Amino acid sequence: MGASVLGIAIAVVPLAVLVAGVARRVLHGTRSPEVPVAARAPIGPTAPREPLIGRPAPLVEGVDLSGQPARADLSGRVLLAFLTGSCEPCQRFWSGLAEGRDPGAAVVVVTPSPSTESPRALGRLAGPATPVVMGSEVWIAYEALVAPWFVLVDGGLVLAEGRAESWEQLASLVGTPLAP
Repeated sequence: MGASVLGIAIAVVPLAVLVAGVARRVLHGTRSPEVPVAARAPIGPTAPREPLIGRPAPLVEGVDLSGQPARADLSGRVLLAFLTGSCEPCQRFWSGLAEGRDPGAAVVVVTPSPSTESPRALGRLAGPATPVVMGSEVWIAYEALVAPWFVLVDGGLVLAEGRAESWEQLASLVGTPLAP
């Protein structure tokens, strides 16, 4: 009897964790990178987020869409676009980038790791000219807990960061008029 109760508990606990994760995604409407719970910092009144503006930009390392190691060069003016394949506002930016829209800086799209996102699907969204670095650790380093999230880096320093849901909001965030 004791062994069967233990067996049921072992089967039910992982299922409960899975259901809680799915419910969180459904309630929040976007997929967040799959990172260990211990690595997530609470955001809100209990732990205000410190802006990264003026600080050295953390490394952007992960894998590219083919699974090869990838690292973004942050020595020039670079716009990091934290996008997912599933968030609705992200689709505007994927489309614009694939069409060659110029946000006034070199663009590197940062997505969650391949365990969360499909490299093949992201490749269709990105088009051939958009560099993509897949790495949930980068999301943690930049505290990008929502998508789309953007960080403007110049010379290795963070100049601006924030959420934008349109190209016009992005232009305001980075302080650069964007070409249509």
